[in-house]
Amino acid sequence: MSSYKESTKSRGKIFRAIGKPELSPFAVGSFEKKCKAASRPGQPGKRRPSPSRFGEQQNAINSMRHYYYIKGKQFRNYFQKAKKANGSTDEVFIQLLESRLDSVIFTMRFASTKRQARQMVSHKHVQVNGKVVSCPSYKVKIGDVVEIVESAKQHDRVQMAIQIAREATPQEWVECDYDKVSGVYKSHPTLDQVKLFDSHTLGMVIVYYSK
Repeated sequence: MSSYKESTKSRGKIFRAIGKPELSPFAVGSFEKKCKAASRPGQPGKRRPSPSRFGEQQNAINSMRHYYYIKGKQFRNYFQKAKKANGSTDEVFIQLLESRLDSVIFTMRFASTKRQARQMVSHKHVQVNGKVVSCPSYKVKIGDVVEIVESAKQHDRVQMAIQIAREATPQEWVECDYDKVSGVYKSHPTLDQVKLFDSHTLGMVIVYYSK
């Protein structure tokens, strides 16, 4: 079982609670099929007050943190690295998160969910440049070749993910060979390419951590 303390919670419920159901990466099926309602969890019909600015910042942080499936301290550390790096803080921040090995596996669509991608790496089913890597936070560099190990290529979940991937449009910053279950991390993505979080959400995160 994963040590991540929220692993036993309802995946859809977490994203409903922060008001971002569309970001749930934990299920193959659509969000609508997994949840009874698009409303936030709680007593039906009870009026919920508008969030304060602090509440908006917390929602922004939680939506990103849960999407990338990482803990708060690690999330903050990525922001601090982005702040010190050359370039736009928000774009570098996204690039650091997207270049994690589990994120790359998910982007290449060798896994159907972020959780599955994380487990595949932890269980030593992934290799980078021919070497097995078992750390989900491993930073993938431009030009790195990421491949599922031979013994795991025929696993049902991997084959199901590949079947879905063949019908989807690949992301621009990766190049995939679904016959070999291998891919190349061609470049770091831009904010326009990722399209997950708008400037308002990123702005809330930056303001909160810049205090």
